[in-house]
Amino acid sequence: MPRSRKTSTQPKRKPKKPEPVVEKVYPEYIENFKKQLAEKTPFILKVDQYSKDAAYHIGVLAKQGRTHRCIWMVGFATGPEHVSPFWTSQAYKEWTQNHT
Repeated sequence: MPRSRKTSTQPKRKPKKPEPVVEKVYPEYIENFKKQLAEKTPFILKVDQYSKDAAYHIGVLAKQGRTHRCIWMVGFATGPEHVSPFWTSQAYKEWTQNHT
């Protein structure tokens, strides 16, 4: 009776190289808000667009433990007047009171 092999006769499978992530280009008002948010706070900006020519859904995420939770959101943003209320929102005021 032949002995069973301890190793495979097949060559090892080579892992695929990951595809490079392309940085999306957003309108100027979103890019400006993103820069302001990065300079003033540790929050992360999440932007979604569900169809090609539709408005943007923008969320501000705060890190809580190992997860990120949405603390402020605006749907169907089409201009800077939709994202500017974040700086006067209750979520931002509470954060500044706790981190001053």
